[in-house]
Amino acid sequence: MPTLYKPFRGSHGISRGFTERDHRTQHTGVDYRTPRHTPVLASAAGVVVRSVDLTVSYGRYIIVAHSGGVFTLYAHLDKRQAGEGARVTAGQRIGLSGSTGRSTGPHLHFEVRKGRNSSAATVNPVPLLKGSPPTVTELTEPTGLTERTDAPEAAGVAVVSAAEAADVADEPDTREVVEPGETAEPGEAVEPGGVREPGAAPGQ
Repeated sequence: MPTLYKPFRGSHGISRGFTERDHRTQHTGVDYRTPRHTPVLASAAGVVVRSVDLTVSYGRYIIVAHSGGVFTLYAHLDKRQAGEGARVTAGQRIGLSGSTGRSTGPHLHFEVRKGRNSSAATVNPVPLLKGSPPTVTELTEPTGLTERTDAPEAAGVAVVSAAEAADVADEPDTREVVEPGETAEPGEAVEPGGVREPGAAPGQ
């Protein structure tokens, strides 16, 4: 597994933690109390395989593929600053935090997934994070950023396999899989594992 760092600098508390799949109020990641427009940083070196604007669910979000079949997700962004295919290093800015999608206030929803592709099962990110990321320059290469506005009911997303993610220089493939969190109705069961929407719990 690659070394993973917090997806921001400084200290931001957790408003909602990770809960396991069989928990009645499952939460697939960690919500950090980041004020609006806090720089969101890549947790490790990798390739952006998903960079999308949604009006529900995760809102604006980015998924980065890393070595070892590890994927990180950054959701409810106010602004995406890295497009699909962009290669990033740990600590590079990829967006600004916000409150888009199903969210009750500014925060960063952060997930770590491990498996064959970007729809793999989530794991608790907190024990994996090694502190603040190293200081790096901002993105200097073309990011390939486009204003994608996928419909909430979109059936699939582009992913890369674990083998391809092991070498982040490879191009991501374009196989279609169902992305957890992209359901038209709150609380609707989704694959894999009936993943609940981030930010859907009352009082968040």
